[in-house]
Amino acid sequence: MTRLSDGKPIHGDLVAVIDESSPEAGGGIYYIVAAVVIFDWPDVRERVENVVGGRTSHFHYRSEGREAIGRMAAVLEESGALASVLWRSVGRRHQVEARRDLLAVHARQLASDGVSHLIIESGDEATDQRDQDTLLDTFAASGVPFSYDWRSKSEPLLWTADAACGIASEFLLGSESEHFDRLADAGTIEVTNG
Repeated sequence: MTRLSDGKPIHGDLVAVIDESSPEAGGGIYYIVAAVVIFDWPDVRERVENVVGGRTSHFHYRSEGREAIGRMAAVLEESGALASVLWRSVGRRHQVEARRDLLAVHARQLASDGVSHLIIESGDEATDQRDQDTLLDTFAASGVPFSYDWRSKSEPLLWTADAACGIASEFLLGSESEHFDRLADAGTIEVTNG
């Protein structure tokens, strides 16, 4: 398995990106996997790059100010992107199982939606291998119906999934809901216990 596909071509018109988050909640965590379907990925890529302006660091929800997060929420809303966020309350030792299960649910839905290319934010080599095994197992009967690869945070499209994870985390933890409310009212984000 090739570790990263940074800079390689994106195949097709309907692209989805996946990222995860694991905020602490009580004695465990909320394990969150967000999939964002992007309809005009060249335009969205340019727009999310503009969120950080000329700085060299990538967008990362936890280190952004509220203004930058608001700009990213605007990109999601105005571009018509659709963010589906699945979460599960688990103990730390059950994160691998939760990731596998939630990725499989997302993958089946993305296939049904007609996604042509799935980009997953890369973790470590073992995590990426488990993700690949999950995709192959999920579509064992027919083969994976879309192109897929793993990319680093340097891929701006992944920043949309990072934002969806962050916005959903704040909503689930009850800390902030302004951006969630805005995106939910627009039909841009859906958060479901998986």
